[in-house]
Amino acid sequence: MSFHFVDPETYAKYKDEVLRLSDSFQISIHEHLKPGQRGRPLSDAEIAEKLKLDVRVVREIRVVAERDYYPVDEWEKALEFKRNACLEYSKRGMSYATGKYVKKKQDGA
Repeated sequence: MSFHFVDPETYAKYKDEVLRLSDSFQISIHEHLKPGQRGRPLSDAEIAEKLKLDVRVVREIRVVAERDYYPVDEWEKALEFKRNACLEYSKRGMSYATGKYVKKKQDGA
């Protein structure tokens, strides 16, 4: 197993841009956003190419920055959401997130 360490100056310089370009902030092209704000997230390799950094540096910056940016309760909410979605999908073939919209449509709302 190898270890990689990004110096604090490099981390501080690139962390916001790496997070903005990654899927840490998910912006869907299907949302009602202006075309200039739409876009798919980039992979670590694509970010590395764009910022002219090694992919391992980008990956480490992204992982550390995500932990710095999001509080623990946000991670717990995400895990709970994913767990519920998977459980409902295994029961009904549809996640609970999608199912609530189908139910509203069926109820005439």
